[in-house]
Amino acid sequence: MQFMKLLPRSLHAKILLGYIVLGGLFVLLVFAALEQVRNLLSRVDDEHHVTSMHDVMREARRFEKNYLLLRKPSELKSAVGKADEALEMFTRDRELMRRAAPGFALDELEQSLSDWRDLLEDRLQRRIEPTDPISPLEERMAEVGKQAFEDSERLSDQAREAMRGALSGQESRLYAIMLTAIVLVLGIGQLVTRRVVAPLREIESDLARVGTGNLARLTPRDRDDEIAALVGAFNRALGDLEERQLAVLRSARLASLGTMLSGVAHELNNPLSNISLNAQLLLEEPERADPAQLNAFVEQIDDQVQRAQRIVRTLLAFARDSHFALVRQPVRPLVEETVALLRAEQPDVGESVTLRIPPDLDIHADGQRMQQALLNLIRNALEACAETSTKPRIVVSGAMRDRGTVIEVSDNGPGIAPRNLQRVFDPFFTTKPVGKGSGLGLFVVHEITAEHGGRVSIDNGPDGGTRVTLWIPAEEEA
Repeated sequence: MQFMKLLPRSLHAKILLGYIVLGGLFVLLVFAALEQVRNLLSRVDDEHHVTSMHDVMREARRFEKNYLLLRKPSELKSAVGKADEALEMFTRDRELMRRAAPGFALDELEQSLSDWRDLLEDRLQRRIEPTDPISPLEERMAEVGKQAFEDSERLSDQAREAMRGALSGQESRLYAIMLTAIVLVLGIGQLVTRRVVAPLREIESDLARVGTGNLARLTPRDRDDEIAALVGAFNRALGDLEERQLAVLRSARLASLGTMLSGVAHELNNPLSNISLNAQLLLEEPERADPAQLNAFVEQIDDQVQRAQRIVRTLLAFARDSHFALVRQPVRPLVEETVALLRAEQPDVGESVTLRIPPDLDIHADGQRMQQALLNLIRNALEACAETSTKPRIVVSGAMRDRGTVIEVSDNGPGIAPRNLQRVFDPFFTTKPVGKGSGLGLFVVHEITAEHGGRVSIDNGPDGGTRVTLWIPAEEEA
């Protein structure tokens, strides 16, 4: 953990540091391999000196045997020369031979080689006749020469075995270096992945969540300057997107209010007319009317006032620009208030809409935004039926499903062409003639549903018409 704190804050610096460390380790491994090769070449050179001395002794033995067979002084003289050369090589390269064959008794070989050379020299100094029989000196000379050659041969064999062992060990070391290099590369790659790629994958996951409509800000999980800057830029973009989304919602709500204003004026005119009529009756017959009739006039005036207050209150609640707040509340009153708002546009809308919502069904949502979504859905259904001059039959049903609240709005209109089903939630997409629709109704429904963490789907009902289904998660899932 302390090591992580020592890493630089910049991704560029971390990647550069990773390459530097990897390059440094690679250079060290190369130097280690070169050192092993150098040691191996040194062992090869040592073994070569041993082999060269053994070859010279073999030549000396050959001359010695030729002399004993042919009795020529020249062969004996050549044997003495080769023995001197072998002894000189042994004295010069003694340390190399000790390194080539560790533990070998070099003193014994040197002694036997020196004795053999002396015997050869002694026999050369005496007069030799080809017909002379083999003398005890010559027998001793051959015996000591054989012993010296066998010792030299054992030295050469031991040096060869040591060389073979060094080659085998060198192969193991090279495999160890390769394995170490692989482990280091994988380790550094894992570190780079954790410190560089992992934060980017977390941002990718957050952006996938944003793609579903959830505009919650990205949480910076990493201290890297570039990642923090990227998250900050995304958060600023999300803030701008959220402001534009709210502007679209406000525009859609204002458009709905503009459409309803004339209907609201007509809807308010009815209770005001009733209030005026009852007030005139009270003024015209204040003395002749009995108390029961007067109370009836006053009750009617009060009922109409309350009716007008409900209309105004519902309109103000819908028009108020409130902050988004999730509250657990009953579904049925939300739908009833929405229908009341639409009644200002179409007085007979109450006869066209059927509610199949249990009284105890609750929803965890922002009431104003849910009303706006329901208003768009029911109005779309009414307009779809009006296009084909069909008497509208709209059913709004609700139920608990999949740990959430489901609201379904279905109509008996013409339905939606299959080629358009995938595009109906796109902004500004509409199949209505120019000037008849903005193409924002279902887009606003989609955005409001996504804002609640829910889902919206649309299809053609089995008996015709269109069916739109909203799923809003329960409180613990929202």
